[in-house]
Amino acid sequence: MKMGRDLISPTITQIRNDIKSGVKSGLEDFWRKIEENGTPLIEPIENDENHKLVTFVVKANDDTRNVVIITALANQDDVISENVCEKIENTNIFHKSFKVLNGTLTIYSISKNNSLRFTRFYENIMINAKTLSPDPFNSKRFVQRYRREGRHFKIEYSVLEMPDGKTRSWSVLNESVPAGDLKQEDFYSNILKMTRRIWIYTPPNYNTNGERYHFLVIFDGKAFLDFTQPPIIFDNLIDKKKIPPVVAIFIHNYAGFQRGKDLNCYPLFADFVAKELLPWAQENYYVTSEANKSVLIGSSSGGLGAAFIGYKYPELFGKILAQSGFFGWTPGNPWFQQVLKFYGKYYLRWWTPEDEKEEEWLVSQYLRSEKLPLQFYINVGSLENRTKYQVGNFHDMLKKKGYEFCFKEYPGGHEYIAWREHLPEGLIYLIGLTKN
Repeated sequence: MKMGRDLISPTITQIRNDIKSGVKSGLEDFWRKIEENGTPLIEPIENDENHKLVTFVVKANDDTRNVVIITALANQDDVISENVCEKIENTNIFHKSFKVLNGTLTIYSISKNNSLRFTRFYENIMINAKTLSPDPFNSKRFVQRYRREGRHFKIEYSVLEMPDGKTRSWSVLNESVPAGDLKQEDFYSNILKMTRRIWIYTPPNYNTNGERYHFLVIFDGKAFLDFTQPPIIFDNLIDKKKIPPVVAIFIHNYAGFQRGKDLNCYPLFADFVAKELLPWAQENYYVTSEANKSVLIGSSSGGLGAAFIGYKYPELFGKILAQSGFFGWTPGNPWFQQVLKFYGKYYLRWWTPEDEKEEEWLVSQYLRSEKLPLQFYINVGSLENRTKYQVGNFHDMLKKKGYEFCFKEYPGGHEYIAWREHLPEGLIYLIGLTKN
């Protein structure tokens, strides 16, 4: 994604000229138009039909020292300085422009008086959370929750929805569509030696007659339920006969250390899913025992976890839906080694020194093994950097080994708002009654 440093917003150019020329009503007229039309500004780029120039405009307070646009549009994995706004001299206008692909769906937030202490994207969000606010001139919002050092908090983002995007209807509640049921359970695992919260979705008109239901297991269950509205998606897809009725279990993976332990290729968590959760589901719900009707679903580390459990238990789970999968994980990862210094006693140390030398551990395992009876849907956002590279390597492995798969690069970032919109596509590909 290229930024708009070489492209100048006509609107910004006009207000600059007005200020320089001493037009008394220039600043007042500018903010009046902003309030009427909203932000960000979306303007055409000459000789480029595929992109638009997107300009974020922020109204400064008297004490505003700097403004940072928290967005993946610049470079999500690298320095936050790429997101710092420029101020128009002698005004209260801060602005930042990006060249953005048509159809992009992403989120952003405004940070006034950002400390700039942490240059990397995620760390900057964590340390500057109190300075973040949605765009007051954009009514479209998306809330995400975070956890840091045992503290939970939420950030309300604004939504950038570019022109020429696909119709986004599967996650929209339709009162005329029959609704399934969602039930919460606390499940004790003898393998993990702990209780896990799970949620079970059953479709409209659930019954124990006829063909058994397709079965879905979804990681980061609470986050998926909070941010992606999967029961609504399931209801809509089933109603339109895009997929068969399904039973789905959402597993809560908590956050931080515990989530990383579960989803980063941890054999005991895989055993829990395969040897405890699946038999329990088959005993208590009318679900299939056929691997080609059983789907593992996850995003980021959850995508890695889905692919790992499929690798370990292909006779039980034959379909993998991995969004923005963290396929670059390896036991030798410096971050993972740091985690082990503090939490190593809680790990089953299953890997060898040779495993730590692997750059992309799970990709290597798939390459060295026989082709497994698995089908994949994988995707990644055009605004992701390292993840896009890692998913690309996983894609290359699937192609080399001859797996049946669908790979999509969507215009967006490493964000639940994007995963929400592309989850239906993955389900239709893997278990759809129709393929479009």
